[in-house]
Amino acid sequence: METVEKYYDVTPKVFLAGGTSTLTIRPRFSHAAFPAADKIKVKLLPLDGVYADGTYADTPENQLLVEWRLTEDGELAVTGKFPWEQEYNLTVELTDPGRADRVQWARVPYRKLRFNLYAVREDLYKLRPWKGDFHMHSDFSDGQESPEYVAARNRELGMDFIAVTDHHRYDPSMVAIDYWRDKPVDIKLYPGEEIHANGNLVHIINFGGSFSVNELILKDEERYYREVADYAAGLPPLAPGQDPFQVASSEWVFDRIRDGGGLSIFCHPYWQTEKYVISEAVTSAILERKKFDAFELIGGFYPEQWRSNNFQVARYMEEREKGNIFPVVGVSDAHGTDRDFERNQLAGWYYTVVLAESAGLPAIHHAIRSNLSVAVEQVGSGIPRVYGDFRLVKYISYLLERYFPRHNELCKIEGKLMIELLGGNESAGAALKALRGQTSGYMESVFGE
Repeated sequence: METVEKYYDVTPKVFLAGGTSTLTIRPRFSHAAFPAADKIKVKLLPLDGVYADGTYADTPENQLLVEWRLTEDGELAVTGKFPWEQEYNLTVELTDPGRADRVQWARVPYRKLRFNLYAVREDLYKLRPWKGDFHMHSDFSDGQESPEYVAARNRELGMDFIAVTDHHRYDPSMVAIDYWRDKPVDIKLYPGEEIHANGNLVHIINFGGSFSVNELILKDEERYYREVADYAAGLPPLAPGQDPFQVASSEWVFDRIRDGGGLSIFCHPYWQTEKYVISEAVTSAILERKKFDAFELIGGFYPEQWRSNNFQVARYMEEREKGNIFPVVGVSDAHGTDRDFERNQLAGWYYTVVLAESAGLPAIHHAIRSNLSVAVEQVGSGIPRVYGDFRLVKYISYLLERYFPRHNELCKIEGKLMIELLGGNESAGAALKALRGQTSGYMESVFGE
């Protein structure tokens, strides 16, 4: 088998399960051209082994029937059945492939091309995958770079949406939004902040809220303490060590975020300094009561802090076993996109993939609250690890291999031009305008109508 992703455009790659669909395979370069039709064989195999009648088979002979033809433009049009939600292997065998004008001794006698496809049920078919990061910092708090630079670098790293979430501060996210608002860029920038409520060690992200909860507390601390006391009075009896104030304060913050139309994220419970910053007892109370919108399952820990993410994943699995299921996200918590306190990068290592109708804020919020997100961990050039609902893990793992590589390359071009524009290269603005919409165009070619 050879890598074919960069030699051929496959349109689409994702199909509605339960029906018959047609796809087109277009050679992108002359050296990838198909030979004559009598030199081509096509077969379609379901990777899970589930066939139209619901039976399982595990032999190559039990392939799905396909029809195909070679068009006048040299494209291969393939029609096949995709009866069940699963991945499919479309194999194109070429005998005596190659250009007719090449000398005989230089021609390759046989080639097998594999194109991996996916069919999903209707609930996922109408959705699109968006890559984003909910938690990062700029030089307005303890980060290394300006908010507008952080936005550009995140686009270069393949993000479709982000929020700058500085400690105690909401305005840096607006700085990034305001700078890029009228520029021809496709990354979505949203308001955000990391909330540190008075007397509460729990860190909470406000993603997309219309106002700052940090400022709300500072403007009227008396009201904050009074209302948190009311929340605490309404709590049921807590287990030993479950500090009523911290639990009540956290739930007050979750509610204020929702008042502003934001998404509340419970952050890094197993972050430790000399000890866990948040006590195990408080973590347990917050998870059990489940008043947050999403759990920061994979966070921005350095490689030497690997235990923290492991513990968060193990705790999440344990909660699921008990029937306590809640949405999860992955975040970088990066304090620099080029360097992070002269250590490892963090940015781009941990992120979320959301299945939503669009990258608009209401759609992202709805998708996460509907458990349509996974947390992804990919440290450096290592292999990706995907966490969440098994159905989503299978589908998004396919997308990470077959959709996101080119998506990331297109984002990288745009991000580099954004940085050029920031650095004073005015011609980068024209280039950005010319490239605008390239990622959405690629997305629709993969997912079809």
